[in-house]
Amino acid sequence: MAEELALLQKSYDNKHIAILTLNRPEAGNALNTPFLKALAEKFDEIENDTSIRVVIMHSVGKHATFGADLNELVVETDDGYTNMTPEDAKEHIGDGRIVAGKIFNLRCPIIGLVHGFCLGGGAELYTICDVLYAASGGKEDGGLMYGFPEPTIGVMAGWMGPEMLIKRIGAGFAKDILLSGRFVNAEEALGMGIVQGVFPKDELMSKAMKWAGKVASNAPYAVESTRRTLNRVLFPEFEGVLNSTGSETGNNLMTSDFVKGAKKILTKSKEQPDYERA
Repeated sequence: MAEELALLQKSYDNKHIAILTLNRPEAGNALNTPFLKALAEKFDEIENDTSIRVVIMHSVGKHATFGADLNELVVETDDGYTNMTPEDAKEHIGDGRIVAGKIFNLRCPIIGLVHGFCLGGGAELYTICDVLYAASGGKEDGGLMYGFPEPTIGVMAGWMGPEMLIKRIGAGFAKDILLSGRFVNAEEALGMGIVQGVFPKDELMSKAMKWAGKVASNAPYAVESTRRTLNRVLFPEFEGVLNSTGSETGNNLMTSDFVKGAKKILTKSKEQPDYERA
């Protein structure tokens, strides 16, 4: 039987805490269609189980997530790569945005734990979490490297990451990251307000359990009402934006620039593409 792409279990110590695990480590937890659908199903389970009062989302393996799986976003041909169809692009964008909407509208609070590379579409989903804890240290320690490299490969982040990041840290910091495509480490992410705690990788879960335990001990309906109200104040137009901006990313996926960028990553080329706005 194939390994589950998303695992959901309750804490052995507290039945009110659920742990959601992204479980595709061999692919850097890259998000393909089955993975996104599995995550959507798990969030439905969480929503319907009212004994769950707080969720911890984390990833197994060396990295939190490489983001959307590029192998699904271009079509390999005898001559190299070409664009996917507009219909497939729309479906892919929609699958990710469904998960984004489920996280934002989740009944209970969610804390995300991020380490290693946390990029692109995966970084978008983690950014929607209420609280983020990041792994400290360098590459060998599993330290966080967070970013949205989409512009460097010819596409816009399309799963509500840009919209949520600008709400989370303000326009200046968000535009710096989103337009440059650069990565930030845990300490810089803490200074910007992307993450709320920085700890060694092997301490992330215990620190998150401590926070989750405090939340879970509070009156659940009051916590749910507070989260709902705060998100409504933070982003009152979330549903409208969720339904309207996907076309921007879809248009990007149809360009020759995106094929060039995806090819660079998939072939591990060190040559910078000559982008032409086409």
